Amino acid sequence: MKKGHWLYSILNYKCPKCHEGDLYPGSAFEFSKLFTMNEKCSHCGQEFELEPGFYWGSMYVAYGLASGIMLTGFAILYFFFDVDVTTGILIVAAVLFLFYAWVFRTARAIWINIYVNYDKQADEQPELYKSNH
Repeated sequence: MKKGHWLYSILNYKCPKCHEGDLYPGSAFEFSKLFTMNEKCSHCGQEFELEPGFYWGSMYVAYGLASGIMLTGFAILYFFFDVDVTTGILIVAAVLFLFYAWVFRTARAIWINIYVNYDKQADEQPELYKSNH
């Protein structure tokens, strides 16, 4: 995916405005930083929390992602591997537990990308934007 496309920002957890700065300070595998999000972009200065409670809406996105994982996983197990319902639910729940960090971070990345669009000028001349924040 090329820089400038919203999927680039979501999949790489980059600032939606400049696609340079990181949304999160550490890896999803660093449990102490799992729920920590940078306050603003280190490149262009874009604030990541647009208003108080901004990420409450990302819970709906997370619900959709988790439902998609569970339904798809269960259908594959049930129809292709002939796994019984209880075992299938337990396996899918365990897999979803392992993907929790991915769901959490991706839902927030999708949510902010709905509201903040890529600006090529913010990428090329970040000093113009940093002074305005």
